[in-house]
Amino acid sequence: MKNKNILLSGFSIIEVMIGIFVFSLWLVAIFALLSSSLNVNELNKNSIIAGQLAREQIELVRNIRDTNYKKLKVWNQHNPSDVLTKNNLIDETIQADKVFLPGHYYFVENDYLSWDISVDLLWTSIDEGASHLSTMRNQFGLCFDTLNRYIKCTASNAKDTKFFKYVKVEQAKDEWDADIEDAYIISSKIIWYKRGYHELEIKTIITDWRRI
Repeated sequence: MKNKNILLSGFSIIEVMIGIFVFSLWLVAIFALLSSSLNVNELNKNSIIAGQLAREQIELVRNIRDTNYKKLKVWNQHNPSDVLTKNNLIDETIQADKVFLPGHYYFVENDYLSWDISVDLLWTSIDEGASHLSTMRNQFGLCFDTLNRYIKCTASNAKDTKFFKYVKVEQAKDEWDADIEDAYIISSKIIWYKRGYHELEIKTIITDWRRI
């Protein structure tokens, strides 16, 4: 009888250990599912923000063109304060500094202080990838101002975000690869690094529709 009790007691310990092991597997699975769900939610949130920022850049470029129409300026002029009008064209080398140039990259944003649009020329090429983002904060990184608005990271009190943005201007071409006069392809790109490198790009075509 004594040996039988010991045998039954031994089986009980094994069953408890198996139960703990199975329960642990369930906990690990639930934790992995929750972690995956949180990661997906954060990716979706960042993708939504990136999409809004990308669309905002497109709308800002369109707004610049439409504002130029109202002020009787050259349609693709990017500095609203310059006096470059259709009836008062200046030297081409100076004019080129005041209009969007195909093959160039720009930082376009709302200037909340002057209620105008600010455009900064970046350069003719950009080294992309996660390894380059840390060195490009001041060029096209996005920060929060004191009102949590996305601005260029130039203010001393600006708070870093994970997002970077720029606009690339390319010459629009027809099916025979010939340039289409007064028509640009605008690529609005948002980049962020959070658990990996991510980017979102939206393209559109803007034209001098009044001329066309």
